[in-house]
Amino acid sequence: MDFIKMLQEDNDLSDLLCDVCDIEILPDFKVPQDEGGHLAYNISGKTFAMAGSGSEYILLEDGSIGFWGSEGACGRIADNLQEFFEFVVNCPYWEDYLDEDEYQDREELREFAREVYEGHIENEADLCIFDLPEAQQELADRMGIGIKKDVVDILMRFYDCTRRDPRFISTYTENDGSAHSGTGSLFVR
Repeated sequence: MDFIKMLQEDNDLSDLLCDVCDIEILPDFKVPQDEGGHLAYNISGKTFAMAGSGSEYILLEDGSIGFWGSEGACGRIADNLQEFFEFVVNCPYWEDYLDEDEYQDREELREFAREVYEGHIENEADLCIFDLPEAQQELADRMGIGIKKDVVDILMRFYDCTRRDPRFISTYTENDGSAHSGTGSLFVR
């Protein structure tokens, strides 16, 4: 299924993805952020979506999905588009799940994920924006993605993806020629 094309052609669905997951699908692919020629990546790709913060989701040349954060985080987030959309729909606001210590024990991860998700539900209810589980289910149904009650397997797939080689790394080169590279891990900032 071509999720990107589906979302580009259905504005209501694209808006729902943005509301539930803070991911805005771009009308066309674009060159990833290069900060005026200072920023380069070790794996080439095309940006297909952005977050409200300006962060970018990049379809990498190997078909995996990279993330470049506006605060400098950079790394692989999913092995393919199917896994990417399963991850973000099941774990909205996924950056709140970035606590590597929690991934060392499946039961601890399960409890951590439940707490994070319940916090998101309360936050949306407090802001009177929308009912998160209801909006999430509608998004999943319209995209043909199943909602999981237990997201541990999805989170472990994400965690393993962030650690595999080659890592997706950004390098920032200063005007004086000195360069700073990230770790390629979204868990290590």
